[in-house]
Amino acid sequence: MDLKARGNFEAAQLLTANEFNDSSASRAYYAVYLAAWHNLSKMGVQPQHDTKKRSSYWRHDLFPEVLCDEYKLIGPIQMEKFELLYSRRIKADYYVDKIEKEEADDSIQMASSFVTLFLDNTGNIE
Repeated sequence: MDLKARGNFEAAQLLTANEFNDSSASRAYYAVYLAAWHNLSKMGVQPQHDTKKRSSYWRHDLFPEVLCDEYKLIGPIQMEKFELLYSRRIKADYYVDKIEKEEADDSIQMASSFVTLFLDNTGNIE
C-alpha cells in the first residue's frame, strides 16, 4: 500500500500540472486512503468490510471517522479534511461539475500532509 499511495500522490501532482484536475483530485484522495490503510496495516489492524470475492476494504464513507474516533490517528479537523478529499473524489468521478484548479491544488497540499503523516510518521496536519 505504501508504494501505491506514493504513486497515486505523484500521479495527482502530474495530473494537476497537465490540467487534469478531476483525475488529480481523485488520485490525491486515493493517496491518502491507501496511506491510512497502510498505517493501520502496520499496526496489525485489518479492514472491517469484505467484498463478495473475499477481499477486504475500508468503507470510504466511514474511514475518516474510524481513523479519528476508533484509532485516534487523526483529530476532528483532520477528519474534516479527509472528508473534504473524499467529497472532491466523488465530485470528480461522478458529477458533471468539474474540479477547479484551486481545489485540485488544495487537495494535493492536503494529501501531501496526510501521506507524510501516515507513511513517514512525521508532519502535522493543521
